[in-house]
Formats: sequence, structure tokens, C-alpha cells
Amino acid sequence: MHGIDKIKASLKGHTILITGGGSGIGYATAKLFAKMNANIAINYLPEDTESKNRVKELKEKYINIIEVPGDVSQEIIAKRIVFETIEKFKGLNFLINNVGIGLVKDPIAFDDLDQLNDNFWQKIMNVNLMSAFYCSRIASKELIKNKGTIVNVTSISSNGKRGTSIPYAVSKGALKTLTVSLAKSFAPNVRVNAVSPGFTESAMTNQRSEEHKKRMAKQTLLNRIAKPEEIAETIFFLCVSGSYITGETINVNGGHGFNY
Repeated sequence: MHGIDKIKASLKGHTILITGGGSGIGYATAKLFAKMNANIAINYLPEDTESKNRVKELKEKYINIIEVPGDVSQEIIAKRIVFETIEKFKGLNFLINNVGIGLVKDPIAFDDLDQLNDNFWQKIMNVNLMSAFYCSRIASKELIKNKGTIVNVTSISSNGKRGTSIPYAVSKGALKTLTVSLAKSFAPNVRVNAVSPGFTESAMTNQRSEEHKKRMAKQTLLNRIAKPEEIAETIFFLCVSGSYITGETINVNGGHGFNY
């Protein structure tokens, strides 16, 4: 991983809101933007003490960071978080819809359809899909005014490849479709894209066995799983560069599927 230390930019005066920003890809994105002196609003669940502690450490190093805890899968809470961010920093330039859940420790739900009850489906769809819709719609006026950017974090599962469960894969596939729909709706003033990570080190994937991780690594051309910082690089690119890219999903998967 060589690229992360070469990224240089001055984002002073620019504001980014990251949902699910207390761990994994979201936290790596927050750290990268913090190095560029951006204003950062980091969202996480109030009961997530590990995320709270990570954000606290980041705030001790960088001053332009606020915490906006709350469940953004609920529209009223998403509204409060977006407005709180805009009020604090007097604007919003980048929205990263990163929050996501899988809910199962083993990928058994693909094989056991009896597990897929309505509550299971609704929880995953609310967090993985509706949170992105709520935040994007609520933030749209400010982003249009500032000619901002939205980046949604989907998954390798959005391409129909195996994920933690059928609802997880469907939710990420729907998020990919939402990306295109929002790009159309907010054009030409707001660019909307997505990143589709392969198997990446995170709290979710850390539940997998070492054997599973090795198997996933062998399915990539780079023969390893991704670090969250490597996904953050592409999120950063889509926000501050890529000025003629919208409605696209960028695969960041180490060449997954090409190694048989």
C-alpha cells in the first residue's frame, strides 16, 4: 500500500459527512480527509463505544472534527445529523454514505431461506439502503448549492457475488442502482458515484475465520484482502477529482474473480 502517503490536497473550508465513520472504511476515510484539513462530521451509533473512542483519538489530533451520533436509517435522525453538520460548518461539500450491516457471522443465509424473516430483511434494507437515500435527499439542496459530491459504499455483493446473506447482497445491489438514480436526479450540479469494495479488513469481516480470509485473498490477482485505507483512497478521488465521473460504481477489489 503505497498510494496513501502520496495523496496531498488542501481541503480547508470543505466539509464532509461520513455515516458509519467510527470504524473500518468510514474511519479510514475520516483520517484521510482530516490530514487534508477538511471539516469532518463523523456519524456512528450512540451505543458504539469503540467508535466513540476512535473518534475521540482523532479529535485529539485534528480540531475540525465533530461527532454526530445517531441511527441514520431513521429519517428524522438522518435529518438532524445532516442539519447539525451544515449548521456547525456552514455548509456541506461531500457526503459519504458508508454505514452498513450484515447481521450474520457466517454466510449461511444464502443456503437457509428460513432465516430470511421480515425483520432480518427490513433491518438490512433500512441501514444499507434507506440511510443513503435519506441522507442524500436531506443534504441535496446544500450539495447542489456547493456543487458537491456523494459517494455510496456498496460491496462486491452488489455485482451478484456471494455476500453474508441474500438481503445483504440485494441491499447493496439496490444501493448501486440508487447511485445511478441520484446521479440523474441531482445532475448536473452534484456528482453521485459509488465504490464497490472487495473483501476488506473491518469489524464485519473480522468475524470470518482465517481460512475464509485466505480463501478470499486467493481469489484476487493481488493475492490479499484490502485495507480500509485503500478504499478510502478511491472515495477521496471521487470527491476531490474525477470531475467528469458520475453515476458510476468503481470496483476496488484487487482483481477479484480474475484468478481462477
